[in-house]
Amino acid sequence: MPFATKSGRRIHYEVQGHGPPLLLLHGLLQLGSHWSLKGYLPSLTDTYTVVTFDSLGHGQSDTPHDLEAYGLRHRVEDALSVLDTLSIDRVHAWGYSMGGWTVCGLASFAPERLASYVVGGWDPVVGLPVAYAALEKQLKPGTSVDWFQVLLLGARRAPELAEAIDSGDLEALRLCMKVCESSAGLDEALVRSGRPGLLYCGALDPYHDSMKAVAARAGAAFATIEHADHGGAWAKAPKVLPHVLPFLDSVTRP
Repeated sequence: MPFATKSGRRIHYEVQGHGPPLLLLHGLLQLGSHWSLKGYLPSLTDTYTVVTFDSLGHGQSDTPHDLEAYGLRHRVEDALSVLDTLSIDRVHAWGYSMGGWTVCGLASFAPERLASYVVGGWDPVVGLPVAYAALEKQLKPGTSVDWFQVLLLGARRAPELAEAIDSGDLEALRLCMKVCESSAGLDEALVRSGRPGLLYCGALDPYHDSMKAVAARAGAAFATIEHADHGGAWAKAPKVLPHVLPFLDSVTRP
């Protein structure tokens, strides 16, 4: 079972396929293997060397009970430790939700390691609080909410997420979410990176309009996943791949 290690943090990773390296970064409560489960990998492994890993706090990677360990700079270090273990200098990075946050972190802290980027379902300007604000509109004023429990309740509707939650470390997952609450101001990193990029978002996702504006400022492409909310734009690979595959082809052609 392959692991990469950075500052004592062990990260479980997997490699499939052949071709230019493509790093896939999953969202909160998900696992690296879910990219395959949701149908993304069959369209990628014939053309790319696909690298997936369990983000810190998830799956078979370490689950420290230390809030600082889940900070964005450390998440970038974890991703780079996987790439270094595989002797990959530059990579095309694709992240969804929390994984999109990490891709923004790569653009911020290690742009020289990025060949291109794809960010799905993540607002680089404000981040997770945008989702909270949208949900609060559905509540009575003054209602006290444990957003982590709200997340777990909604996630359990997906069998693979329910399984990951039940076998996971809830305190570690809560810390992951807590750090994501302080995730604003990464839009400029995408703008400054100068790398070719694609941002996409579900039409019903509260991140949509902000992501579209960031893409325009960064000179990146943007795609709307019609009739999809945040979860839907992840689960509907057949709607996402027709946007992402041509982009990847355009940036990996000789």
